[in-house]
Amino acid sequence: TFSQDGFEGEVTYKISYKNLPEEMGMYKAMLPKKTKIVIKNEWSNIEQNMMVVKMNVISNSKTKKSVMLIKGMGQKIAMETEDTTQQNGSSFTVTKTTEMKIIEGYKCNKVMLKDTGSNEIVMWITKELPAYKNNNLPDVELDGFPMEFSFEKDNMKMRMTASKIDKKKIDDKEFEIPEGYEKKTPEEMAELFGNMDGMKM
Repeated sequence: TFSQDGFEGEVTYKISYKNLPEEMGMYKAMLPKKTKIVIKNEWSNIEQNMMVVKMNVISNSKTKKSVMLIKGMGQKIAMETEDTTQQNGSSFTVTKTTEMKIIEGYKCNKVMLKDTGSNEIVMWITKELPAYKNNNLPDVELDGFPMEFSFEKDNMKMRMTASKIDKKKIDDKEFEIPEGYEKKTPEEMAELFGNMDGMKM
């Protein structure tokens, strides 16, 4: 019953961090512990709650356009962006391995992605679910569904692991800007956050 184009449903990933630098200690409590992604073919809506702010990124992998919704501190802001920075598949070398593990009942194979700056992303991909794309994922053919991804930078490690997969019909409304959101440009947002940073000091 599911479209051949891709996955349709909701996926919850739990997020863990290791070896956070000391200067991030005060932010540790604010870092998201989980994220939810609503997916329908080329559309995705990534939701994260960070203390007082709820953030959604709605993106379309075909048009490469995204909109970020920020709700919190009495504000509802929508910022549209065109994804010009998306990593080209060619900038990653993809190494598929025969290493396997089971995540949430799905058989996954380990795939390693390395970019030109020797950054490495380790992904665990299952072929038992249709692939999906969003602007947060490297633009490479993964031949399956990413159940886990992790990367290390300067000894710090972040890992996202699928903890719940719910295949279901998704309403197109999930990918629209809700009423009451004020549209801002990336420049206006930078200014707003610059002012907020100033308040924290």
